[in-house]
Amino acid sequence: MSYRGDVLEAIETRAKCGVVYLHTQPVRIVLDGRVLFRGKVEVFDLKGHPYAKRAFGWAIKQKDKRTQYVTVIGIPPLDTPLMAAKAYLANQKKF
Repeated sequence: MSYRGDVLEAIETRAKCGVVYLHTQPVRIVLDGRVLFRGKVEVFDLKGHPYAKRAFGWAIKQKDKRTQYVTVIGIPPLDTPLMAAKAYLANQKKF
């Protein structure tokens, strides 16, 4: 499967609804001159989700070479690629 297909599958599994790819959005988050996040966030439309219209996802290579798929269901205020990345960083305690 392709990278985008893997991210889509991770979102389908988490959201438990239909998912359609929309676009890829570059995101960069800098705090005090330090880059905390730089990457491309995949943006998906959710079909039939009770609370969200969008979802966001990307992959991170771990030190042991495994791939971790990050998924964020776009329930406001987490409804943009930037907010999804910020939520991920806050969850990882990097803010």
